[in-house]
Amino acid sequence: MISFFRRIFSSKLGLFLTLCFVGLIAIAFATADVSSSGTFGGVTGSGTAAKVGDSKLTSAELSQSVTNAFRGEQRENTGLDLKTYVNGGGFDDVLERLINSFAIADFGTKYGMAAGKRLVDSEIASIPTFQGADGQFSEENFRRAMQQQGISEAQLRNDFTRNLMADQLLTAAGFGAAVPQKLVVPYASLLLESREGQIATIPSVAFIENVKPAKAAVEAFYAKNASRYTIPERRTIRYALFEKSRFNDKIKPSEKEIAGYYSLNKSRYSASETRNLKQVIVPTEAAAQALAAKITGGTSIEQAAQSVGLSAAEVGSTNKTDFINMASQSVANAAFSARSGAVAGPAQSALGWHIVMVKDIKPIPGRTLEQVRTEIVSELTRTKIEEAMAELTVRLEDEFADGATLGDIAKAEQLKVEATPPLLANGQNPNDQNYKPIPEMQRLLPIAFAVDAESDPQVVEIIPGQQYAVVDVSEITEAAPPPLAQIEQLVTRDYMLDQGSKKAKTVADKIAKAVSSGTSLSKAVADAGVKLPNPERISSTRAELARQSQQGQVPAPLSLMFSMAQGTAKALAAPRDQGWFVVVLDKLNRGDASKRDDLLQSTRAQFKQVLGNEYTAQFINAMKADIGVERNETTLTALKKQLLGGN
Repeated sequence: MISFFRRIFSSKLGLFLTLCFVGLIAIAFATADVSSSGTFGGVTGSGTAAKVGDSKLTSAELSQSVTNAFRGEQRENTGLDLKTYVNGGGFDDVLERLINSFAIADFGTKYGMAAGKRLVDSEIASIPTFQGADGQFSEENFRRAMQQQGISEAQLRNDFTRNLMADQLLTAAGFGAAVPQKLVVPYASLLLESREGQIATIPSVAFIENVKPAKAAVEAFYAKNASRYTIPERRTIRYALFEKSRFNDKIKPSEKEIAGYYSLNKSRYSASETRNLKQVIVPTEAAAQALAAKITGGTSIEQAAQSVGLSAAEVGSTNKTDFINMASQSVANAAFSARSGAVAGPAQSALGWHIVMVKDIKPIPGRTLEQVRTEIVSELTRTKIEEAMAELTVRLEDEFADGATLGDIAKAEQLKVEATPPLLANGQNPNDQNYKPIPEMQRLLPIAFAVDAESDPQVVEIIPGQQYAVVDVSEITEAAPPPLAQIEQLVTRDYMLDQGSKKAKTVADKIAKAVSSGTSLSKAVADAGVKLPNPERISSTRAELARQSQQGQVPAPLSLMFSMAQGTAKALAAPRDQGWFVVVLDKLNRGDASKRDDLLQSTRAQFKQVLGNEYTAQFINAMKADIGVERNETTLTALKKQLLGGN
């Protein structure tokens, strides 16, 4: 029960996030290749899977959304294949999320709500993928990412608009949900509940006969359980790395460029000065004049500022240009025309009227071209290399788009092409457990597993502005079980465990029945007719169970004990046919949280989120009912079959 709550409470608006943010950037609108008839026009790139208000969810968008969601799950669970994902409800989940997202946006539009262009722009600019090395939005990175994902700017903006509309509508849907005290106390008391019991283990190996099973039986077991041994999709990746350093010995600025740079930046190298300043800013000119007179009369700037409830701020050592940016042109003119030790101002900026004390002046002599030659050469070289690197990546992308191969580019640019063995999405080689991919592969793998078999090679940025790679997928090995001959020893072991597990179940059921009839667990185990481990005593609280659940470490027998009635026994299968458990609940100690204000408040807050999420879900259902949702079941069925590999 508690683990259920924990999963729901993982975010403040867990339901909102689940329903609306369906892979904001990852949704690529690719063309599907299935044909079917129906009232919407068939499963094609322009076919409609569902009508939501005035909007249409295309079969292409749904297909690519399902594929992207599957890829995301597969990165966490490398054993997952597309068929299992779709049959496990992945297709229906993505469909429902997209329909909800479209419905919320259409409902908001219908009743006069909008997400303005500036708001969408700011959201796009805040995405790290679209930012350059300086942390600012990069048009080049934006276009490259869009091209890699295969989506247009209009599609991306529509995505953001829908989700921003959802943010406006759903945030307040569950706000202020009230929770009755009579509902809170019983559930809070559950956390204080403790239980005591016993566990008996009936291992499968205790029933395995020391006889090699018949080959036909092993083959039949393998055919029935082939999915257990399925190796996920693997991809053979060809890549070529290149770095900015490849231009180090090729690019040198000319004398004309050096002289031109010096001339263009002459003010930077001419004689100048820095001044150490301290200032006070007051709101009116009259107050500033009075304060300046007080300082001129002999009062220190600190004391003068304190006398009017202000403080003097240290500006520190600065040049005039920087001080202009910090204050204003008029304030800087005043500060840099006063002598050392003098008071400048009042002068006005957007912040108010400045009184500036010039503490000291440090002159900086001018520098000749020869004196700054090394500095200029370094700066020009860096800039030219960055430009050359950018030009190279753009040129490679253009050549790939025109049909060039990785081999063509590698030969022309003198790049070394490397190839990996067939790898899983996480970089592992299922045929070699000791294989370790290069560190750069962690950046290349998501790209390699996102493209289609017929896609052009991709230019991937590994270290921004420093290192890149050209990536191509040369072979895709679909998820499939290996031939039985390769894993016959493993399958034979699993078959024998399976047979032993069936016998262990019979004994476990017999023991559980005997205990439920009044026999002690230890006696029932002793009477089983086979040598078994002695039973173990266990005890825990629901609070401890919740902590373990949060960490994903709850033993299945312990979890079962907290769902049983006192004095009962139940049999439970161990994972992977390892055997069976018999769990007995001897004693249940109920808790009382009526006087635990901390626990009551925590439980009330959690229930408030549950009720808030329920209100949000009902609000979404009401929006869908208001604008209308029509699903094209013919198209959806055909699309699901396509994803499963059918016609």
